[in-house]
Amino acid sequence: MDYRDYVRPKYVELMQALGLQQQFHRASGSQLFYRNADGAEVAVDDFLGGYGAALFGHNDPEFVSQYCQLLEAQIPFNAQMSVRGAAGELAHALSDALNAELNNRERYISTFSNSGAEAVEIAVKHAEYCRQKQLQEQFDALDYQLAQLSSGEQAYQLLDLASLDIPAGLLPASLDSATLRQLAEALRQHNLQVLQSAPVFVALKRSFHGKLVNTVQLTHGKQYRQPFARFGLQVDFLDPAQPEQFAQLQQRHQQAWLSLQACAEGWQLVRHAQSRIAAVLLEPIQGEGGINEFPAEFYLGVRRFSNQLQCPLIIDEVQAGFGRAGSLLASSQFNLQGDYYCLSKALGGGLAKIAVTLIRASHYQPDFSYIHSSTFAEDDVSCQIALSALRRLQANDGAMLKDIAHKGAYLKSALQELHTAYPEVIADVRGRGLLLGVELHDLSKTGSLVQISAQYNEALGYIIAGYLLQHEALRVAPSGSNSNVIRLEPPACISLAQIDRLIGALQRVCEHLRRRDSLPLAAGVCADQIPQLAERGEQFSTAAAPALNAHPAVVTKVAFINHLIDADMLSDVDPSLAPLSPEQKRSFIQRMAPERRSAPIGPVLIRSRLGTAVEFSLYPLCMDSNAMSAYLASGDLEPIRREISERIKDARADGCRVAGLGMYTSIVTNNAQALQINDVALTSGNALTIGMGLEAIEQGCQQQGLQLNRETAAVVGAAGNIASTYASLLSRQVDQLILIGSGRDGSLRRLEKTAQLIYADAARAVLQGNTHDDILADRLQRLSGFDRLLAEHANSPALGKQVFEFVAQHANATPFITLSNDLSTLQQARIVLCAANAAEPFLGAEHFAENSVVCDIAVPLNVVQSIGTQRPDVLYMHGGIMQTPLGDGLPAHVRAYLQHDQLYACMAESVLMGLNGTRQHFSYGDIDREQVQQIRALAAAHGFGLAQFKTANSL
Repeated sequence: MDYRDYVRPKYVELMQALGLQQQFHRASGSQLFYRNADGAEVAVDDFLGGYGAALFGHNDPEFVSQYCQLLEAQIPFNAQMSVRGAAGELAHALSDALNAELNNRERYISTFSNSGAEAVEIAVKHAEYCRQKQLQEQFDALDYQLAQLSSGEQAYQLLDLASLDIPAGLLPASLDSATLRQLAEALRQHNLQVLQSAPVFVALKRSFHGKLVNTVQLTHGKQYRQPFARFGLQVDFLDPAQPEQFAQLQQRHQQAWLSLQACAEGWQLVRHAQSRIAAVLLEPIQGEGGINEFPAEFYLGVRRFSNQLQCPLIIDEVQAGFGRAGSLLASSQFNLQGDYYCLSKALGGGLAKIAVTLIRASHYQPDFSYIHSSTFAEDDVSCQIALSALRRLQANDGAMLKDIAHKGAYLKSALQELHTAYPEVIADVRGRGLLLGVELHDLSKTGSLVQISAQYNEALGYIIAGYLLQHEALRVAPSGSNSNVIRLEPPACISLAQIDRLIGALQRVCEHLRRRDSLPLAAGVCADQIPQLAERGEQFSTAAAPALNAHPAVVTKVAFINHLIDADMLSDVDPSLAPLSPEQKRSFIQRMAPERRSAPIGPVLIRSRLGTAVEFSLYPLCMDSNAMSAYLASGDLEPIRREISERIKDARADGCRVAGLGMYTSIVTNNAQALQINDVALTSGNALTIGMGLEAIEQGCQQQGLQLNRETAAVVGAAGNIASTYASLLSRQVDQLILIGSGRDGSLRRLEKTAQLIYADAARAVLQGNTHDDILADRLQRLSGFDRLLAEHANSPALGKQVFEFVAQHANATPFITLSNDLSTLQQARIVLCAANAAEPFLGAEHFAENSVVCDIAVPLNVVQSIGTQRPDVLYMHGGIMQTPLGDGLPAHVRAYLQHDQLYACMAESVLMGLNGTRQHFSYGDIDREQVQQIRALAAAHGFGLAQFKTANSL
């Protein structure tokens, strides 16, 4: 797709994730049109209206006809450096219209541009231009006075500084006196600083004034403003709920000119108050901020504040003005008058890209008209269309404005009825005319997991918009700075029947949210696979985390980063998605790739038998093992590593000091070594996983009547870090060891490296004299010539390689360790440990020897789950599962194969780190035998033990 590849790459991915990726090919009146997969045209009722620009509808016939006639008449477009008649006519008409609405008689000067952000930018430029001119005039007057003092006969008169109330820092503190000339020069330097002071602009919290270099700083949303904060425009944001801030703002930005004045006692220092505030900006109804309006006394307070500071009040009517709220100016409905007005969007009749900044003549600086200019502003075609749009609003005693007000009242009344019917879903309905907002309650604690995650990612309104577009043929959008507000800005030609259809669809949305049904939201994302939604009335819920018990001493917060084992488990975590097929679930997960951050699950309290506890939370990624495996196959791991890092940072921001990595999150980060994160102790959980797996094998052998020291053990996936440590520990207890690899390129070479590591561990045991409980070490030391090899290579990094080659030459026909890529080799072993990284099971009943013990610690599992019924002689168990000391565990919908009082060993290791106060990484990178023994001892001390191992029959 060219638009994705050459225009907005990440944006298109996000639109696909939200179900908003349609390509509209036609627009007319109140509708937009796209073609579905079959090529049929689909009509969509447009309640977004170009963010307010399509007030007159799409491609209004009269404006289209006029536009074509103007072009056919060869009206000049590029006629810069000339008198532009249409611009003058439009400006005159706008001035008259404002005076009529505001009951004024003052001329307004228009500066034209092409967008709302430019209109605001012009207003800001003009305000600062006026401030600088005023500052210069004030400075010049004071400077002239100070120069007179410095050059007169009294210039060298000695003054007692203590009597003059000199500001700190004006002169050296060590001076008790100074000449009049010295003091005058110090005052001049101070006044120069005042002259050069940067302007401050006051805007409102939740404001939106554009995304240009300056206007983005006037926009309150952090996501817009923060990346560009270093551009430097100074803005102070006023909270409308705290009117006492007016006085605080005035004091905070107050400065003073300094001068000297003769008096009876000699001289006195005079301070002339001067404010750095250049202008105050507000939207009469905030659009992007959530369709917010304020009490009448607040608007009055803003006007009074501007008057007190003698700075202009800039009213941004770009979205709310020019008829959208049912009057020419939305601010007039609040009896608010500004000094500057910014108009755009609907001003162009839905066709022309035009904006205007109107400034009261008494505030306008005439020379600004040649200081500011624009190549494309004031073109005759756009101005003619805008003039026609203005006349359309005024025609028949403002009939169109009255119609907007009527339809707006009808829509708002219907929305308020919905609010009454669904108070647990809708928090508020607000706005005026055809600029309305429906605010939904925060679903962070009450929705399904998909709904909660959408809320967590500030995407609830967007994903609802996707459902409405795909399944209701309605176009809406949330407010940019409050995604829980569904913003409605339909064209004025919208019909009452279309409004009724919207209300019916919103009622269905409310019903879905009330019943915690996420299927419609998923259907919006996967509309091509879920074209129809059957009605259903079930009430869905996901099990809440148990209430936290305040009695144990909570020592820290612990996070665990995980993902779905497979896509089909999506309906476990969100039961409302059960009707989806595995393929549909997989598709939904894949399309959520631009935003995989699921809402945290928990916290739950995990207690130690020693009386302490941690708060344990899951921080999931919305993806499955297949998606993770694809990253490994591609070799490009940086994208997924960044996502895992962001999850850990989320946890850190929530106060977590330990973070465990589960399943593939450990593998793709090279056992956490690829992550660079401060203030969080990381663990892959591998050490305890290994320890519990070995314990499970020991118990399984007892049950099967096997003696470890007489058996051959096979390790599947032995090239991996966790499996190689398993193999090293097993080599101490079993008669023979088989290492089985993946069969991919280089597999045998990687297995050979594992064998070398095992031999190195055994050789070091010989050096340390620890061979009494190490079968492999004992066998090595019995080989003739082995003592000489140790003497020569004991401290060599190639010790393992030397032993490997030595054994190959001296161990006769039966090597201690066998390497193979052939799964049939498993028939030679009655102890099998499965630890391969595979997205799907690949070991079946035919692979295992009679009466064998098979411990599967892989997640996802390596062994098909029918093994229990096909091979009752084989003891198949899931290793690495632990029993918590006091019956604590995860919420039911995220346990996977766990019982209510169990954790995976990798989870338990992160819990133990928290309980132990560990602030250093633990299972980080390669695991050694000592780490395994250390974490096993810590688990025993806190009361964590191996769970009764799970077999295929107990899943």
